[in-house]
Amino acid sequence: MDGSANLCLNCMSDMTGRDTCPRCGWSPDRPQMEHALPLGTILQKRYLVGCGKQSNGEGITYIGFDTVLHVPIELRELFPQTLCERSDGGDVRVISGSEVTFSDCLSAFLSHARSVAHLRGLSAIVQIYDIFEENHTAYAVSERNESITLRYFIGRSGGSIGWNSARQLFMPVLSALSTMHEAGVMHLGISPDTLYILKDGKMRLGGFCIGAVRQMDTDLTPDMVPGCAAIEQYVMDYTPNEATDVYGFAASLFFALAGVLPPDALKRRSDARLLIPTGILRSIPPHVVTALANALQVSPDKRTQTFERLRADLSALPAVTAAMEEDHRFEKARAQTPKPKSGKKEVPAFVWVLVSCLSMLVILTVVGVLWISHTGGRGLMANGSLNSASAASAETSSSASQASSAVDQISVPNLVGQNYDKLTASVSSQNEENQDYQILCSSRQFSDTVAEGYIISQQPAFGGTMTKGTAVVVVVSEGAAVRTLPPISGLSIPDASTAVTSAGFVPTREEAYSDSVPNQKVIGYKDVQEGSQMAYGSKVVILVSKGPNPNKTDDSDLSSEGSSGT
Repeated sequence: MDGSANLCLNCMSDMTGRDTCPRCGWSPDRPQMEHALPLGTILQKRYLVGCGKQSNGEGITYIGFDTVLHVPIELRELFPQTLCERSDGGDVRVISGSEVTFSDCLSAFLSHARSVAHLRGLSAIVQIYDIFEENHTAYAVSERNESITLRYFIGRSGGSIGWNSARQLFMPVLSALSTMHEAGVMHLGISPDTLYILKDGKMRLGGFCIGAVRQMDTDLTPDMVPGCAAIEQYVMDYTPNEATDVYGFAASLFFALAGVLPPDALKRRSDARLLIPTGILRSIPPHVVTALANALQVSPDKRTQTFERLRADLSALPAVTAAMEEDHRFEKARAQTPKPKSGKKEVPAFVWVLVSCLSMLVILTVVGVLWISHTGGRGLMANGSLNSASAASAETSSSASQASSAVDQISVPNLVGQNYDKLTASVSSQNEENQDYQILCSSRQFSDTVAEGYIISQQPAFGGTMTKGTAVVVVVSEGAAVRTLPPISGLSIPDASTAVTSAGFVPTREEAYSDSVPNQKVIGYKDVQEGSQMAYGSKVVILVSKGPNPNKTDDSDLSSEGSSGT
């Protein structure tokens, strides 16, 4: 295998003569990820399988090594655990009764991987260079570059980055996404976990999966990031499209600028506000805030529909853009004007340039005056930064404030039992100089005694002292681990799907004839009753009426008998 036997199967570094990898600390006796191919498996007589890195409802991602090109790779294996299992020899064995669904997933996996592979000219997305079938399943091979996730990068960058930095990272990816959608390829999982920062500082989109794993109403375990997934991915009878990816992209950009993700789309149906800390909001250009608000509309019909539209919204202030377009039209009209006859003097080119520049200066001056008066004289420029005098003053004031706050001690507040979202909104709405503390959520846990969204515990504990301006770390309740199935009989499909999803369950759909329930209205649940107790995350089947059975031979409503839950 040309020396590949001496490679660390966790990072593909050379381990010759060593029992432990000097780079990552891996040793050969460390176990492989559950359900994954055995370490050291060779595929296509070429690809060495290393450690499994992550898995979801579609399959498993491994680090690997191409023994022909002698380069590390990333290997994606179709392995939906709800449909198949692993044999002792490594083959994939389909669970009885799931053959048709697995076959559909296999076809979708191959088709999607081929579509992504055809986009090799887009440097801002992962590059797939081989696709094959083996072990009764399919694999996609892509290049592997040293990188970190956007989530990790933002954490290491102080919790957020400015618009100028974000623009350099995100705009190339936005352009690639526009081209990708023109080719008919969707991602549906754009998030801080599928956007990667490379060593050269550029960002790349990875984590491509088939659409079935990015929606609730399928036979696969859904893989969606709360805050980045659009409402149509949760609710049945909505078809994801380019606007769905616009939502995920905008949510990731929002995360980079604000340091937090938008609230989950299901919760935003009742409260669509995007809460940005005041100090951060001042640093984001108003046109960017507007662009994000439009791209993060909960309703798919009201949302920014295309990446080209989003690019225009993010590129420049509307007034400046209009001025530039007007100047462009002026220049175009002048170019098309017939040249004067030889007997007349032509106006020199530099005069036209001077007139154009003066026109732009007048327009920008008017825009600046109107903007400064609108923002209350905060000195916010078009690029989102403060003017130099204001910036120097702000830095001096900030430094003095930080030096003072470093020695200010306050009593630790009692946050236990309070609503996390309302509390963080209240704290974020305060001016930075008036904030006694910040709030960070370390985890969410099930609780039978604390309602969902309320704080279970905190650190430091109430009653002690803390430095003013520092964070109180809290644990937030996910609610009870066992939930009650809500009533859905007679509802429309989207309303029933929303109710079931909001209650913590994963809905799927089946159709059945019914004499009593109108066509395309919900009959009830299959095999369970409304009000039944089930574990959080359980999959439930919603029965949808097809109307009366045209071939029915008696008066009984056979299709809904014993399953309506009413």
